[in-house]
Amino acid sequence: MSTTRKSAIAGAVAGLLVAGIGAWYASNHKADAAPATVAAAPAAAKTKVSRDQAVEELMALPELKRLADAIEKRSGGERHGALLESDPAPRDVNGTPYYQLIFVENGDDMAQAVASFLVSHVNGDILVEDDISGELMPLDQWRKGLKD
Repeated sequence: MSTTRKSAIAGAVAGLLVAGIGAWYASNHKADAAPATVAAAPAAAKTKVSRDQAVEELMALPELKRLADAIEKRSGGERHGALLESDPAPRDVNGTPYYQLIFVENGDDMAQAVASFLVSHVNGDILVEDDISGELMPLDQWRKGLKD
């Protein structure tokens, strides 16, 4: 089997794994969230920040850059840091729609969730979801927790 075909198959398998992880994550964490954070965003809400801009904003975070670099270095370039949309439907937080994105360690054979983020459609504000409690915290609070 050619290297190109192996890579294509591995990429497809990794994509399916990521989709499965995203679906599992979304279904398990929405049930734990407060009712105000679960409802779909109103259709009338105006989007000022595109999904691509939200991804760019997250990937520009120094913490995610360092993490992505560490993943690549540790794996010898076999794995990479990536952002995936955990649910294409906006998540409503106190009346504001947010993109739902997960930073993952992505390789040919797996994708492992590292951190979950919400980015506001309205102003680009970033919230981080605690993976254990499901509670949302501002980016500054998450950063402080990284230093502790």
